[in-house]
Amino acid sequence: MKKGRKNLKADNQKIYDVIVIGGGITGTGVIHELAKYDIDVALLERKNDIGMGATKGNGGVVHPGYDPHPGTLKAKLNPRGARMYPQLAKDLDFNIRHTGTLVVAYSEKDLKKVDELCDNARINGVEQVERIDAAQLQNREPNINKKALGALLAHTTTMIDPFEVAVAFSENAIVNGTDIFLESEVRGISKDEDGNFTIQTNRDTYRTRYIVDAAGIYADDVAAMAGIHEYKIQGRHGNLCVVDKNLPTPIHTVMFPCPSPDTKGIALIPMAHGNYIIGSTATMRTDKEDTSNDAEGIQDLLNGAHHLIPGFDDGSVIRTFAGQRPVALDNDNDFWICESETVPHFIHAAGIQSPGAASSPGIAEYVRDLLADAGLDLKPRPGYNKYRKAPVDFSECSDEEKDQIIAQDPRYGQIVCRCETVTEGEIVAAIHQTLGARTVEGVKRRTRAGMGRCQSGFCQFKVMRILARELGIPEEEVKFEEDHSPVLFGPVKR
Repeated sequence: MKKGRKNLKADNQKIYDVIVIGGGITGTGVIHELAKYDIDVALLERKNDIGMGATKGNGGVVHPGYDPHPGTLKAKLNPRGARMYPQLAKDLDFNIRHTGTLVVAYSEKDLKKVDELCDNARINGVEQVERIDAAQLQNREPNINKKALGALLAHTTTMIDPFEVAVAFSENAIVNGTDIFLESEVRGISKDEDGNFTIQTNRDTYRTRYIVDAAGIYADDVAAMAGIHEYKIQGRHGNLCVVDKNLPTPIHTVMFPCPSPDTKGIALIPMAHGNYIIGSTATMRTDKEDTSNDAEGIQDLLNGAHHLIPGFDDGSVIRTFAGQRPVALDNDNDFWICESETVPHFIHAAGIQSPGAASSPGIAEYVRDLLADAGLDLKPRPGYNKYRKAPVDFSECSDEEKDQIIAQDPRYGQIVCRCETVTEGEIVAAIHQTLGARTVEGVKRRTRAGMGRCQSGFCQFKVMRILARELGIPEEEVKFEEDHSPVLFGPVKR
């Protein structure tokens, strides 16, 4: 019998201790933390995979915590979460890359801002943050704009793939007994006479003692279903550009301009797996579904890249995309994480904008403590397993290791994606892992097949056929990403 994702069905008689709504890096971080305890936990996600909202559009910078205003939740949870990532990467076997961060100053006003950020770092307990001069900056990054006067250098910044981390969190939680229900959109929430919640979705009904609302940009809508109107979420839309690995003017450090009150500015980011990202713009939008790109936003990104690296090659951009970050309005640009004032046992984990990915492990511990303060008994789980093993990344193996792997499974000798050197064996493993891929994009996010220069022009149909074969479905039923997105519509000849 093939291993992989199970299509769970709700036990309508079961009462969970905690149900987490939302399967992004915040929600999956919470279930990973709660899996340490002897309680029954489930996660509900409306999409057909986890990490399909703001998480998949996140650049993956683990900010060390020099930026948040002291005294805010961001200032508390960002450094806490960032410090946890290196050990989590070892335990859960996800990729982490040490880069450091530069906040580049072009004027005396910018240098004053750099000094303010260095003071923030000290107050927030963030170490290894310093101001460097122009000569030190040029020595570290030779392609940087020669007009730069200096920069903040944060030595401890790392890079992750937020989707990969969300998968790792989820798979470890599943191994420790957590139930994950995908394609389960919450439609209604009521509180019973016994104090428990009933959650109705498009598929089933669930009961729980506590709710954690981590529904991202829809968190306020979910809260409203429970009669809670304590805050409002609006989307901050951002365009991003993906840049080829072979950038003619390479950089090694995450680069930001000096920030504004609302955004860290347009950055040039060396990603965890070798590409670069330019991002992002920041425009408030009322349409929560608007993830469209616009020409003006893309031009702003390119201008931002040239401001940092004057020799930046626009032709190195291989893809553009956009996402929305959830902003809790009238909240001083901070996270909204607390127990509801009006409905006990309902925990908000909302307004998780930047630095949300960096803060995720810290947010999870904070939510755990809120649940304990609300009365949830948290006893250690007997036999808890804190480890998770990732599938093989063939391109990172030595020649000797590759020979051994191919000898065990010849499918690892068949290259499917040439740009990223992804093998058939890796794609099959991604389909049958604990939380396996079910779509072309699901394979792409787990293996990087299709993320290279040709953007799946060569490998997409091969991936589709492997999915059909491994899932035992006709090729016409293979989805590109979400529902109603078939890759094929039918034969042109019969």
